[in-house]
Amino acid sequence: MSLVTRLSQHPLLGMLWEIAQTASWRHYALAVVGALAAFYMYRLVYGLFYSPLRGVPGSLLSRVTHKRTELLTIAGQMAHLGRWDHEKYGDIFMTTPSSVAICDPADIRAFMGNSAVCKADYYRILEFTEIETTVTFRENEHASVRHRQVGPYFRPTHLAKMEKTIMGLGIETIKGKWDALLDESADGTAEVNYCNDFLISAFGIISTLVYGKRVKELSKSDAATAQWIDMTMMYLSVRAMFLLLPRALVLLLLRPWEHYYYTLSNYIDEAITSRTALVAKLADAGRLDEKPVDMLQALLDAEDPETKARMTREQVHGECMLMMHAGSDTTSHTIAWTVHLLTLYPEHLRRATAEVRAAFAPDHVITYKECRAHLPFIEACIFESLRLVPVTGGLLPRVVPPGGLVIKGHYLPQGTVVFVNTAVANHHPTFWDNPHEFDPTRFLANRDLQHYILTFSHGKRMCPGKNLAWWEMLTIMANILKDYDFKIPDDLTHLGPHVLNKHGFPQIMKSKQYIAVKPVDAERDCRLIISRAQN
Repeated sequence: MSLVTRLSQHPLLGMLWEIAQTASWRHYALAVVGALAAFYMYRLVYGLFYSPLRGVPGSLLSRVTHKRTELLTIAGQMAHLGRWDHEKYGDIFMTTPSSVAICDPADIRAFMGNSAVCKADYYRILEFTEIETTVTFRENEHASVRHRQVGPYFRPTHLAKMEKTIMGLGIETIKGKWDALLDESADGTAEVNYCNDFLISAFGIISTLVYGKRVKELSKSDAATAQWIDMTMMYLSVRAMFLLLPRALVLLLLRPWEHYYYTLSNYIDEAITSRTALVAKLADAGRLDEKPVDMLQALLDAEDPETKARMTREQVHGECMLMMHAGSDTTSHTIAWTVHLLTLYPEHLRRATAEVRAAFAPDHVITYKECRAHLPFIEACIFESLRLVPVTGGLLPRVVPPGGLVIKGHYLPQGTVVFVNTAVANHHPTFWDNPHEFDPTRFLANRDLQHYILTFSHGKRMCPGKNLAWWEMLTIMANILKDYDFKIPDDLTHLGPHVLNKHGFPQIMKSKQYIAVKPVDAERDCRLIISRAQN
């Protein structure tokens, strides 16, 4: 007798088969509901009484499902989620059945400084080409190799060789546009959208450094250019978040935006091909000293001094795609948030303006080296902006190493995912005085506080592009403060120094976050009235 025949004659299976034949759709629906209820009841009982994380405070939903965190992430509420739960549960709390979030700056520095702590699988959402990159490597050993490969090219000494491009497409492009608007103005003022202008500038810098040439889309009108860049960056961000959903659903939802991604990807492929051919031609002619100096060439030349390993074409492509996103969206929005905050705090705007105008002549274009040497308050303004509105301020996941860890008296076993809550750490009341106030002077009084700003991460996984970001941020901020006076438009009545939040400080414009924290309505809120500086 065959196995199938024997099973068909089993009384229990026979009874189930009879039930299946006579059941209506209501019975099936009740069965599904009952199964789901039983599953989540099991999850809840396990989470409350048997899980090794049962002593960690948190919501009931966080003990039974990952979906709350995933859905709020997709909705752009990562940073807000961390604040909500911290207010209710404290410095450590459950985020999913197998993960917690930590908020205390001292705990975070100790945890991220632990060389055995690795990144979580969550970072796969940033693998735009399904190739691990500097940011997404889960194994620290692999990340170390990549840092040794690319690190030398992000040092100030090498970036100085690209200063002409950084300045030309950065502050000089912004000045060219703003000056043209003022030349055409009858009353000596003009309205600009600084968020759009900084985004176009940052994208122009990084695209030229990555492609070796300007992207043709940047030659369109300002509105069209800003829209193309924003939609491209939005696609990459939303695509990353949607990877938390089933793959088939992701492909369906993102199909209308695919051409934004493929435009960038094709540019990178063409750039790598043409650059490889150019370098081969220069090598044949014995003129390798004429190779272009940019990020594309740096990635193609990058070699680990210890293993002599170089990147494959696919790895170069992945790093270029990452650089396009991380090198434009985050930098431009940090500058935008800094300008926004200065308009809300006129006393700090006056001090920053006085500092730069006292140090440099009106017709002088301030370099990065000069910013570092002569403008400590403007540097402090950027640090304070990074603290108050951390542009990467979500929940950054790492994995507890073998042997487990104890944080805030709670034992976290090996494999537990720990979300680093930078949004709360930067506002932690036991560490920062008046944490909800924009006060750059705190960084002048205590320069060690700079090390507690986690926007560029901490420890061995520090962002290698940090120096390039600072180069852009400092030179743009210093030069616009030197050359222009600006104020909030009169019709922007919901924002301003006298519109206060629940903490009694000026209300910051609403934000959302996918990868970077950006304004919800930049077209409305990021308008500025500019005029030429009155020294």
